[in-house]
Parts: sequence; structure tokens; C-alpha cells
Amino acid sequence: MTDVAVRDLRNHTRQILERVHAGETVVITVDGRPTAELRPLTTRPRFIDRATFVRQVLAHQADAGLTHDLAELAPDTTDDLPW
Repeated sequence: MTDVAVRDLRNHTRQILERVHAGETVVITVDGRPTAELRPLTTRPRFIDRATFVRQVLAHQADAGLTHDLAELAPDTTDDLPW
């Protein structure tokens, strides 16, 4: 981790952000005191293929008995209404 004074951040924002983008974590200091931390964001895909999605979702399915329990708790539904 590297300390960067707030004045340097103001004067060299682009260069510091490029360092962060490259993976470096930077601590911003004000009057020599650590105040904030800039670190790279974790990236995650915005799109995943169907097979990956199904694999991830099926691994976290609700308890199979949940449907039965919910029907007992709230037997009246609107599922059968024509609208």
C-alpha cells in the first residue's frame, strides 16, 4: 500500500487512478493522517452463459419441502385467476 497526500491526488488524479486500476491500493492522507483507501474494484462478468447460470442457480435451490410448507401457511393464492 502506498500513501498519497490529498494534494497529490488532486494534482495527479489520472496517474494515481491508473496505478489503482493496475492493482495497487492507495491510502489517501490528509495532513499526514490516513483518511481513505482507493483500491481496485473486483470485476465480475455482466453476462454469463446459460450453462453457468443454471449450474450456479441449481446449487442454491430452496428446500424441496418449502412449496408444501408455504401452501400450508397461505393456502389461498391467486394463481388460478384468469388475469
